[in-house]
Amino acid sequence: MPAIKKKPAKSTARPRAAKPTRARLEQNDRTIGRVGKSLEDAQKDLTAIGASLGTGATDLSKDVVRLLRVARRDVAKMGKSVRRDLEHLQKDLGSASKARPRRARASKAK
Repeated sequence: MPAIKKKPAKSTARPRAAKPTRARLEQNDRTIGRVGKSLEDAQKDLTAIGASLGTGATDLSKDVVRLLRVARRDVAKMGKSVRRDLEHLQKDLGSASKARPRRARASKAK
């Protein structure tokens, strides 16, 4: 009687690429959060000193505050976009690692 060959057990663990990708995702979130917080602090500081400025400086201050507001909004949008892109990339890499190329069948000799 021939020995029965057993198939190796399938691994249910996640691919190794998921952990570094998640770490990068968290690091990017923290970095973007710091940039947003810095912009918010700068905007608050400019608003606080706005009353003590002269006419020309007040106009400049308003322009800078407007630019900071737009920059904060853009940073928030960029953070969401980067997070979404990394999640899609992680999903694509995970599905690509699961796909296996098909083997060509050997034709029977007649």
